[in-house]
Amino acid sequence: MSEYDGLNLPQLLDLMHGLVMPDAVTGLPITSGWWIVLAWLLAVLTIVVWYGLLRRRRNRYRRAALAALKSIDSEPELGPFEMAQRIALLLKRTALAAYPRSQVASLSGSEWAEFLIASTNEDRQIAQAAERLAGAAYRPDADGRLLSAPARRWIRKHRA
Repeated sequence: MSEYDGLNLPQLLDLMHGLVMPDAVTGLPITSGWWIVLAWLLAVLTIVVWYGLLRRRRNRYRRAALAALKSIDSEPELGPFEMAQRIALLLKRTALAAYPRSQVASLSGSEWAEFLIASTNEDRQIAQAAERLAGAAYRPDADGRLLSAPARRWIRKHRA
């Protein structure tokens, strides 16, 4: 005979013990392999962020030049020739920020046009507008509205 014989249901329920909960599972990896993977991922993330910050800092002059070009485009009181002169000046300043002064400062005319083309890996649109961009500061018939798009493309595409 068993010790439970003759007991009614409430008495049997009183004999039961409470639920035993398992120990909490930790969220941290336990094995060393996971720590190595985590360290590797953090190192890669740090390198990617560092490279992105360096790239952003190196291209600060491009953002400034694009903002200046946008302000030139948005000035309604500028005539086409004055706009072309300002664009030509902006391109020269941008090139001086990106390249050594000895390489850029003395360029003018066809040499400046060749430099604009060569610095963009022979970009077709820049090649078509290079002579106009190079002579914009000196030709009274230059139209800045036509030079804005090629200047923007050169600022974005040149390799420094």
